[in-house]
Amino acid sequence: MQRWSLSTAHLVPGRRRHEDRPPAPERLLRDYPVLLLAGPRTMAPIEALVRTWNPMPTRDDQDVLHVADGVRWYGPFHLDPTLTVQAELPGGWSTGYVAEAPRRRTRIPDGRNADALRRRYPRDIPTGPEALAWSLVTGLARLLGGAARLPGCAPYVAAPEETVYCVYGHEALPWHVLRSVLGLAIPNLGRNGVLAANDYCLDRAGQLEIRVQPFGDDEFLPYALRSRADDGWPHTVYRFSCTKQAARSETIALVERMRKGAVLLADVVGGVLLDADGFPVAERE
Repeated sequence: MQRWSLSTAHLVPGRRRHEDRPPAPERLLRDYPVLLLAGPRTMAPIEALVRTWNPMPTRDDQDVLHVADGVRWYGPFHLDPTLTVQAELPGGWSTGYVAEAPRRRTRIPDGRNADALRRRYPRDIPTGPEALAWSLVTGLARLLGGAARLPGCAPYVAAPEETVYCVYGHEALPWHVLRSVLGLAIPNLGRNGVLAANDYCLDRAGQLEIRVQPFGDDEFLPYALRSRADDGWPHTVYRFSCTKQAARSETIALVERMRKGAVLLADVVGGVLLDADGFPVAERE
C-alpha cells in the first residue's frame, strides 16, 4: 500500500526563491480549497482536528503544516469585507482556512449521478492532491458547521443524507452474520445484491444500505489508518449510507441509527470507523 511522502519543490536555474515570503492571503483564499467558518477561531482546536485526519503531519522551515502529500495548511484568516471581496468569497463567514494543493481536475463521466455532479463541480471534479485538500475541508466543514469552497464552484454545505460511515476490518463477515450483528441497531435488513461472499449489500429499502467490498491494494488508504495498515489489513470496508427522508429530522435520526450500527460493527470485528472524508467517528452515548 502506498505510503505518505512529501514532494519537494524543484529549483529553477536563474530564478530567485522567496522562501521567507508567505503567499498573499487573498491568493490562497481565491485559488485553493477553503474552509469557511462563522465566529472567531484559533488555530489550535482546528489543527487538533486536522491531526485526527492525519496524525503524522510535518512542518517545513517556514512553519507551514504539510497535512498530506502535496497539501499545505494555512490559517486562520479573518475575513473582513475587503479580504472577502479580494478572495472572491461569499459573505457571511468570518474565518477561513486554506488547504493549498496544485489544481488537478478530471471530467465527470456520463452516469446516473453525472448531472448532479456537474452542477456541483462546474469546472470538473478534483483529483490527486486537490482531491485530498477538498476532502479535508469538506470533512472539517461538516464537523464544525461551516462550508467548503472549491475554486470555481459555489460554497458547499453537506446535507445529512450525504453522511457516509466506513468500517475498515479483516475478512468480510458472511451476510447473514452481518445482519445478525447489526440487528439491534438496524433491524429488518435484507440482502440486496451479491457478487461474492465478500462483495454484497444489505439494505432497508428507501432508507439505508451497508455496502460490503474488498479493500483493494490500489484503493486510497486514509491517513488515519496508515500507522496500523499492513499487507494483512484492511481487507474489507463496510460503507453505511442512507437516503433522504421526507423530513430533515427523519434523515438525521436515520444517520444516527447508521452511526450506532457502524460503532457496533467496528467493535465486533476489531475494525476502525471513519467517515467518508477520512475523519475518525467518535463514539458517544
